[in-house]
Amino acid sequence: MRHRFIAPLCCALLGALSACHPQEEENVQTRAENASRALQDRYKALEAEAENRTGEAIAPLDNEAEALLANQADANAAAGNAMGNVQ
Repeated sequence: MRHRFIAPLCCALLGALSACHPQEEENVQTRAENASRALQDRYKALEAEAENRTGEAIAPLDNEAEALLANQADANAAAGNAMGNVQ
């Protein structure tokens, strides 16, 4: 008599487990998508921070290069004026 109840009970448990399976897959997929979005957002934030720091590091060098070029242009102009006065 016990065997009559075991088979339907096992079938009912398997049915319940199989019903939960698709929901679990959706839950895992949703978590994976959320994690992927979070990682992508973090990547963009790190990239922006790196660009800002690079810009901050380059700015003084750009200013120095511009000043050197301006000094060189002034020196060339002065040399050209001096050559014009000698002739």
